[in-house]
Amino acid sequence: MDASTQSTELTGSFTAAAWDRIAPIMAEIEALPLLQRLSDGTLPPEIFRHYILQDALYLKHYARCLAIVAAKAPDNAQVLRFLGSAQKAITVEQGLHAGFLTQFGITSADVTSAEPSPAGFAYTNFLLATAYHCSYAVALSSILPCFWIYWHVGEAIKNRPVIEGNAFQAWINTYGDPQFAAGAREVIALTDIAARAASPVERAQMTDVFVRASQYEWMFWDSAWRLETWPV
Repeated sequence: MDASTQSTELTGSFTAAAWDRIAPIMAEIEALPLLQRLSDGTLPPEIFRHYILQDALYLKHYARCLAIVAAKAPDNAQVLRFLGSAQKAITVEQGLHAGFLTQFGITSADVTSAEPSPAGFAYTNFLLATAYHCSYAVALSSILPCFWIYWHVGEAIKNRPVIEGNAFQAWINTYGDPQFAAGAREVIALTDIAARAASPVERAQMTDVFVRASQYEWMFWDSAWRLETWPV
């Protein structure tokens, strides 16, 4: 089951409506040069190096957001389900980063000394602020796009013909992997459970942060393509 099929099966749910809401954003994400050229193996190494370094920085903050969201869950069952799905995604991504950091000559000192790009800084601060200050349901909705969009993109690229010698094939395999998909499905299911218990005002907030996080996903990839740094 791919990410598009999953959204179809969720027809009538909060997450299905949220996914439909970001259709224009997803069209822009799917057209990003970084993803197109990662798919066919022609992405310049310096761009991928910039991207994977920024992604390593992002994951440090994202992991903390997941912990905060889990702590706000209304019962132990949801805490455990959420932590389990989050752990799957983080473990998969950490393994990917370790391989690529070595492959592209990025040292631990490089990661330690690196500064987040403006887009990465804005995105992680948005997620952290939402996780700290908003309800479980709203915070959960803000971290969902990262899971779901990467799953969707990974599945789409995975289904294209394999390019022999593609230096980025491990990235494609990771986000098209059933283990990552399982984690994404769990977070989608938990978000729908939370939405059913939410007030109309809270559901509107959930939609707002879901859309905003999806916009940040586009910004993050686009900024890596442009090798974005702080202008001053």
